[in-house]
Amino acid sequence: MRVGVSIMTGDKQHVWNNGLVQNIYHFARLLNEIPFVEGVYLLNCGDRPTHPQGSDEEAKQFPLIPAADAVDVLDVAIEMGGAINVEWIRRFRFRGGKFVIHQCGQPYVALIEPTVFDREGFFIDAQRCEEIWLLAKDMVFAPMLRMVHRCPVHEVPYLWSPRFLEQTVPRDPEGASLFGYRRGSLKTGAIRPAIFEPNISPIKMGLIPLMICDAVERASPGAIEGVTFLNGDALTGHPSFVHLVQGLATYQAGKAHITGRDYFAHVMGRGNNLVVSHQINCPQNYVYLDALHGAYPLVHNSTIFRDVGYYY
Repeated sequence: MRVGVSIMTGDKQHVWNNGLVQNIYHFARLLNEIPFVEGVYLLNCGDRPTHPQGSDEEAKQFPLIPAADAVDVLDVAIEMGGAINVEWIRRFRFRGGKFVIHQCGQPYVALIEPTVFDREGFFIDAQRCEEIWLLAKDMVFAPMLRMVHRCPVHEVPYLWSPRFLEQTVPRDPEGASLFGYRRGSLKTGAIRPAIFEPNISPIKMGLIPLMICDAVERASPGAIEGVTFLNGDALTGHPSFVHLVQGLATYQAGKAHITGRDYFAHVMGRGNNLVVSHQINCPQNYVYLDALHGAYPLVHNSTIFRDVGYYY
């Protein structure tokens, strides 16, 4: 059996844009271990003939081929990281191929937000697949997807590996790792929380973590040395965000640092020693596993991870 998995390429595509690209490579590796799978291919749904930036040599072992060239190559095609042309899907299925949608993002918000917020969205030919595959976090939406796509919906495993994280770990001049929690570093006046939510959707927005940090600062003035709010540079021009942040104790004390995107290992390697997170119906998140891999205290509201870190 030959299997293809869709992936998006382009100037802005990177293995650290979000967890999806990493997930695709973990998934391809898993497929490659199945005895009856003869080959695993990545279906290029972007505009560059090369793998996304940050891909390692292991990732590049999987051939990256245009979907147009793969109709006669594959037995199963899995739409995961890029939308595949409907006409291609019809030809592929007509020739006996099986088509699966592996939905990694939350399916409800993917349908609703583009309409509500007038953003670019994606929805084509609901009955284009044999099956829908969902992660555990999204199985609550399985009835909705069964209704929309009129096909079976199955839960599939959540995949993670520290392989990409470890490639970005900063080191000192002697080569020692700067990544990893240092025991005893969370003392009064030295707490340095980092907030990594992408801030492009209400389901993963950093305001609640910022308020949590502010509550700590108000209850124990001076306990926090500084809060790093990542992926926030695009929000600093919005009046509502600006007025809210300016009223926070951490901001007024000069302790709230709003920055752009950065590597998790780099941020933590520079001295941040705590991760605070919040989500709505999106309880599986690579940042949790990255934080736990580094033994960093994790404050979060994920029911799936409620037995680790500090669950609220």
